[in-house]
Amino acid sequence: MQNEYIFSDFDGTITKYDAVHKFITTYSKGDWTIAENLWLKGKMTTKECLSVQMNMIKDIKKSDLKDFLDSIEIDETFIEFYKLVKKYDKTLIILSDGFDIFIEGALKKYNLENINFYSNKLIIKENKGYLTFETQYPFMQKDCLIGSGNCKCGVARKYSKNYTYIGDGMSDRCIAKKSSLLFAKKSLETFCIKENIPYFPYKTFQDIIDALFKENLNADNDVKIFNGR
Repeated sequence: MQNEYIFSDFDGTITKYDAVHKFITTYSKGDWTIAENLWLKGKMTTKECLSVQMNMIKDIKKSDLKDFLDSIEIDETFIEFYKLVKKYDKTLIILSDGFDIFIEGALKKYNLENINFYSNKLIIKENKGYLTFETQYPFMQKDCLIGSGNCKCGVARKYSKNYTYIGDGMSDRCIAKKSSLLFAKKSLETFCIKENIPYFPYKTFQDIIDALFKENLNADNDVKIFNGR
């Protein structure tokens, strides 16, 4: 709890599934798996992979996009986690290698629009009723060790050298090594075990609440009991 800043991944961490992946698998009109496999093998950067895959999105209308954004679900315990972050004067920032439109849509749906985030961007254009998508990467850095569209390490070090990080996948591997306190699940947990990186496992944000805030919450309850006598 000594770290002022808490950074969290978005897709598959705050959300119940990877929203970008679901969007591509739902609306792609090409074989998106070719780029995906090259990316997983480290033979294609995130920018290259996402640019190819998003160019395969065809025949989608505004109503389709709205329906998709409305369907994004988050881990319900994240809402309580965010309330506690604010209560104990910590700063939560989302670092995502996904796209802004999905993050904005989900945060708006759950009334969490005050949370600051850094991500890749989607420029949406409409032609004859159908949407096209242009990808932009405002936080990409040429020296990013894992070739992310959004260099999470670069963003985090602008705030502090010591921070807590919460993640689940490939885009979290570099920052996982540099965080002073790490929560990991899924493929990130596998990576941490392989690389001998210290971490706390979690399944939902309730596990993180228990790890970070339980002592404080118990102390608050003790004060209430004492004051009630």
